[in-house]
Amino acid sequence: MSRILPVPNPQGDVATTFSEIKSKLGMVPNLYATVGHSSTVLNAYLVFSDALSKGRLSAKQRELIALAIAQKNQCQYCLSAHTLIAGSIGLAKTNIKEAREGHADSALDQALITLAVELVELRGKLSTDQLDIAAKNGVDEELVFEVLAQVTANLFTNYANHLAQTDIDFPKVSLTL
Repeated sequence: MSRILPVPNPQGDVATTFSEIKSKLGMVPNLYATVGHSSTVLNAYLVFSDALSKGRLSAKQRELIALAIAQKNQCQYCLSAHTLIAGSIGLAKTNIKEAREGHADSALDQALITLAVELVELRGKLSTDQLDIAAKNGVDEELVFEVLAQVTANLFTNYANHLAQTDIDFPKVSLTL
């Protein structure tokens, strides 16, 4: 049971935002319905996520990062949501499991996941050597900041779900690999 329940009767800006989300996704996921207690925060998150979707990271790479970070943070809601999304964009079950374990099948994708996980584990305090390894595998400065931004978005949703204990409204995925 959620500790912070979704907005029961959305009004004004929140109702408009929920309507837009429902028209795009066919539903208002419980995470959004809960974060909707603050229309400012919900809209900021949605604008931020939309901006990230226009960067150099592909949808596949963003999902690989989301899966790795959700696993690292033990966020069952996000693991469930991103497993469904990853499958819908063509990631195989083996790729999804590998991402959760912090692995990928290409050098660039591996470097992106490693960077994302290190950012979380080290709270952004990476060494020059860690950045050099990422650069040797194709992660330039632009991608470093895109990964940081993606991690930030994922940390927000992971922590929001932990805080609210959001009811999972996607096919549930076990936290255990």
